Amino acid sequence: MSRHQYDTRSQAAPKDASGRRRRSGTWLGPVRVTPVRVTLVVALAGGVGFLLWSVLVRDKLQVPLMATGFAICGIVFAATALLSVAAVVRAGREGRDGAAVLTALLGGVVAVMALMSFAAAVIMSLIWSGTPGA
Repeated sequence: MSRHQYDTRSQAAPKDASGRRRRSGTWLGPVRVTPVRVTLVVALAGGVGFLLWSVLVRDKLQVPLMATGFAICGIVFAATALLSVAAVVRAGREGRDGAAVLTALLGGVVAVMALMSFAAAVIMSLIWSGTPGA
């Protein structure tokens, strides 16, 4: 027996009578809900909420709190960019060229957002380390 007989990932989703693929699992519109996506959405909401809260707090710890918020957002954006790379490869292998290009563009934008978040976190930490009395 070959290795591909047991590999369920290489098999396409079953099709119904109209020739369309049947969708399994939980979907929210055209997006499939997975544990990784839910985790990333919760982490991004938490990071943005923490960042907004740290902007409103007038305390001597405001700058390191902002650095932490930017770092959390950067980690989430970086993970999302890596997941988009996998989605681009998957779409390319399935012959969905348009989806692959759009996912690559969106993944590039998310990667830039990750780098900007990390840069903001580094800048905030440099400001904190150069602040007298901290």
